[in-house]
Amino acid sequence: MKNIASTPRPSTIDSAKSRNRVWKRAAVSVLATAALLAAATVGVPAPLNAATPAATATATSIACNPLPFNLPAPANRHQSAKKAWAYYFPPFPLAVDSPDATRDVYPRWMNTHSAVSGAYDLRDRPVAPQRAASQTTWRQADFEKEVRQAVGAGLDGFIWEYHSSSDIRWQQLPAMLAAAKAVDPGFKIMLSPDFNTAAGSTSDSVYNNVMKVKDDASIYRNNAGIVLAPFFPERKTPQWWDGLRNRLAASGVKSNLVPIFISWGGGTQKTDWNNSVSGYSQWGTRTASGVKTLAKESAEAHRRGKTYMQPVAFEDSRSYDGRYWESSNSSTLRDSLASAISSNADSIALMTWNDYTESWVAPSKQRGHAVLDMAAYYISWFKNGVKPAITQDALYWSHRSHPTSAPYSKTTVGRNGKPAPMYIPNGDAAKNEVELVAVLKTPGRLTITQGSNVKSMDAPAGLTSFKVPLVAGTTPSFKLVRGGTTVRTMTSDTPVRSSVVYQDMIYRAGGGVAANCAR
Repeated sequence: MKNIASTPRPSTIDSAKSRNRVWKRAAVSVLATAALLAAATVGVPAPLNAATPAATATATSIACNPLPFNLPAPANRHQSAKKAWAYYFPPFPLAVDSPDATRDVYPRWMNTHSAVSGAYDLRDRPVAPQRAASQTTWRQADFEKEVRQAVGAGLDGFIWEYHSSSDIRWQQLPAMLAAAKAVDPGFKIMLSPDFNTAAGSTSDSVYNNVMKVKDDASIYRNNAGIVLAPFFPERKTPQWWDGLRNRLAASGVKSNLVPIFISWGGGTQKTDWNNSVSGYSQWGTRTASGVKTLAKESAEAHRRGKTYMQPVAFEDSRSYDGRYWESSNSSTLRDSLASAISSNADSIALMTWNDYTESWVAPSKQRGHAVLDMAAYYISWFKNGVKPAITQDALYWSHRSHPTSAPYSKTTVGRNGKPAPMYIPNGDAAKNEVELVAVLKTPGRLTITQGSNVKSMDAPAGLTSFKVPLVAGTTPSFKLVRGGTTVRTMTSDTPVRSSVVYQDMIYRAGGGVAANCAR
């Protein structure tokens, strides 16, 4: 995501992240800009003051619910005072430079096993959209699809990262704003501006860009005005940000700062920011053992009289420099969301929606909707204050494609041109497990089968996590039984290999409700 390769501590991401991640951001910007500019004649975004086009027609079935619970009616989905966001990384939209999936750049970015000079080496990607052959407004149509995906999980908006007005990420913002209006006017875009960090640099770029969109109805505002949520804002002083706020105010634009710090911890750090912010956030943990820090941060933010936007992630795996952190299947995701509920966080931010080089929750080729659907259960609970009533069963599986200790014959080349074998720099030790998360309307018996290895457990109604050791050389299958009758069977689409050519530490995932709903 943000382009700064991070080094999380067991509890939060360490400040050492800043140096590498800023470098990564620049590299990503160059690559993505080149690809997106190549597509300029195919899907040019409208100017910032353009009229909002009508929503792109889509085939959906309102009778088919892809979740194990019912979302509120569309008119009521954004009524909660608690908000749920996802950090959107513009270099990785559904399609980058062509509406034709066979010509788009994603296939050339997958499993290259070389990240030299910032080249992409992705292990996952979005599912290629299905489009009409004559469709010319594909860029906005793709954004509309992502907005629908986010709204379908209970999200209230995206946090949009961008640089200056010359950056392709900023230039794609008009299409995203138009998509939000077309799909769901209650879905908002929170600005996450990057900024010139050179000594003595001014706030001109941030100021000018905010002024361009200050009147757009899809820009997120709270009671104090337009919300700015910059990543790693401590690269400038609180006084610098105060100056930006005062400058905007002098132009009639109210604004307030919700900084996404590189790390925090909930202690006495960052007290010098308290008069400059309306709330606190940070990049977050990528391990289950680090989740406990989030509650401390929430309590400290509230003690200071501020709001807290809690970060949430599924995992973090970076082939470009060999680092990954053990997320324990879905435990880090689910525990983080549960912490937001129990610690009374004011909002949550999924970190990230679509940074396929590090951490993502968006529907994807290797995970389908499983990760986002699991998050949706907790998001509903968080926003509405009660556990969702289960209306139908759902089963979600996750595991890696090989044990973390599996022998490999070749090593990916990292961004620095050197071999980058995968390793855990800190945090929880590697785990090798298959997980079945069952969301059940009534109690049932769960079974995970890996070859001759068969494990079962009785699960109550509600959400249950069932984990067993990963068995190499098998393809896990899953079963739900009630009263001696098999209710549901499911098989992973990822065989577990005992040895590999290249390492791949991301978790695969899948599953859902029994019905195959159009999404």
